Amino acid sequence: MIDQNKHGIADSFAGRWISTIARNLRRVVVLCLIVAVASAVWALTREKRWSASAIAMVPGESGSISQLSGLGGIAGDMLPGGLGGLGSALSAGKPGGMDINLVQQILSSRIVIERIMLKYDFFDYFKSPNMDLALDRMRKWIAVELTPEGLIVVSAEGRSREEAAAMVNDIISFANDELSVIITSRARRSRILAEESVETAEESLLVAQNRMEQFREETGLIFPEEQGSQTMELLGVLETQLLLAEAELSGVSGTMSYSSPVYSEIAREVAFLRNALSNRMTTGDSLSLFPGLDSIPSMLKEYENISINLETRRIIYLMLRQELESLRLEEVKESPTLEVLVPAVPMALRSYPKRGMIVVSNTFIALLLSLLWLTVVTYSKQLLEEETTGSFWRGVLRTAGKQLFVIRDKKRGSREIR
Repeated sequence: MIDQNKHGIADSFAGRWISTIARNLRRVVVLCLIVAVASAVWALTREKRWSASAIAMVPGESGSISQLSGLGGIAGDMLPGGLGGLGSALSAGKPGGMDINLVQQILSSRIVIERIMLKYDFFDYFKSPNMDLALDRMRKWIAVELTPEGLIVVSAEGRSREEAAAMVNDIISFANDELSVIITSRARRSRILAEESVETAEESLLVAQNRMEQFREETGLIFPEEQGSQTMELLGVLETQLLLAEAELSGVSGTMSYSSPVYSEIAREVAFLRNALSNRMTTGDSLSLFPGLDSIPSMLKEYENISINLETRRIIYLMLRQELESLRLEEVKESPTLEVLVPAVPMALRSYPKRGMIVVSNTFIALLLSLLWLTVVTYSKQLLEEETTGSFWRGVLRTAGKQLFVIRDKKRGSREIR
């Protein structure tokens, strides 16, 4: 009974496979040793690389910015240049937080990697014919991962410990440079629009100031209110002096003749005062600082219109300047920058090559391939030695060999000799 079981195991596929391994065990061991030695030599010739990583985060959502809807509506109605929609554009409300996926894309973007390659001279190191191939190889050295907690892990490999850490820090720095010029927040868009509005308001204010200057040059009203009040005082003084002169003239007319020098002097004084009062009441004197009383109401009306326009534009300009400064401060608060939580430091152990792992893995692969090859050989011999399938497979191999000129046809050779 025992002999029959042994005979059955020997004739089975497992028994034949184990026997084949036992007969070729020395060859398998030699192959594994050769692969192990070759892997060790190959690993020694590889250039060493070190890795470094840093953990960064994106600041969350900031507070609400000041509203500009009311100011935008006023400025849109008053200022030229098609700024009627300024109110709705500036009423941006609460700005949203920075999109963390966008930050991740910037960290692994082409422009950041190109700056790293140019700074550390990787283009010549890779010896790539073009930048695209060099970028593909460089991306294998750099990794940007997003954790479930919302943290960003930036890793990089370098040719030295210090280079790897410096590369990680530079990646974050270059990404911040790129993020600083991308318009991604409502506060930044509002700030840009507010700057344009301030420029327009400044130009409008300058036009109003020039109109006021032109009005003062044309009318001579430097300080209209003061000059108007002084004009009224001057008219009162002239009228008082005229009344006194007329009273004196009336008094001397009864005792002196018209040809008397005193009477003539008083009469000329009265005529001068009448003429002066008449000029002040109408057009005024061209050499006087005070305009005529008839033109003062219209001048004051025009002056008030110009002054209201000037003050309105000045108030809008000052309010826009104030809001612009607020938006700048708000933009700094919610600036889309990366904050480093764990900085990159040089690592003591290299990341590549892991010589022990390379030798073990290659040796294990060689062992598996050799066992697989022995399995194929054992199965093939079993197919060729069985009575039911052996003749068929030998015929197939013979025919295939003839077709591939591996086996020469003896009959055809004999015919050629004859």
